[in-house]
Amino acid sequence: MVFAHQSPPWYRLLKWGDYLIYILITCGAIVLFLQGPLFLKPVIGGEALVRIDGLVTRTISAAELAGTGQFDLDAHGFHYTVEYAQGQVRISHADCPDQVCVQTGWVSRQGEVAACVPGSLILSVEPGANSPIDPASTDPDTAVDVVLK
Repeated sequence: MVFAHQSPPWYRLLKWGDYLIYILITCGAIVLFLQGPLFLKPVIGGEALVRIDGLVTRTISAAELAGTGQFDLDAHGFHYTVEYAQGQVRISHADCPDQVCVQTGWVSRQGEVAACVPGSLILSVEPGANSPIDPASTDPDTAVDVVLK
């Protein structure tokens, strides 16, 4: 009888250094996972901008965002209700066909956007005058303007 040569299982081929690398990668991933929320805290001092066709039509200052309120606006035949409370802002109601802007929910961190493509409306949180981030350092030509479904 002829027996075929069987190779050992893959885990028997690993050396102690391989296990050390796996342990270091796992520990690093756990640390990044647990520290992630610390990096995502909202930066105080931002303001919300409402743009229609790329033009700023309404600015909500950081002081206004700290309180509560809402306002209505129209863009390209669609009606929107923008609501703000406790440093967050959202499009709470819209009569656009896809409702992506409403489903985006609250935005509060600088750089977050809620966009309505049919109405060409963009609601974004950007650095304000009292923000630790310099507003002049953010280039509007490279900023994200469009959300696609």
